[in-house]
Amino acid sequence: MLQAAVLLAVCLLIGFIALAICAWVVISGQLFTMDGLSIIAISLTVGAFFVGGFVWSVHTGEVREILNQLRSGKKESAAMSDSAGEGKG
Repeated sequence: MLQAAVLLAVCLLIGFIALAICAWVVISGQLFTMDGLSIIAISLTVGAFFVGGFVWSVHTGEVREILNQLRSGKKESAAMSDSAGEGKG
């Protein structure tokens, strides 16, 4: 569960970095050069690949399952710490 959550977070991070690279190329004025067009094409392809994986996980419900498991894990750990505290007293 934690491994899948980290994987999805890394996918989003790489996707946002790719979009930031595209924005940097446009802002710096290198959009209409061969280097700029190549960087835009490559970063949009990489970004689409990684963000597409995250979007597919949202579509299939994997993200919802991960979030539910993380929430239930926090509730269970809080309940276990409360019951452990009662046993000492």
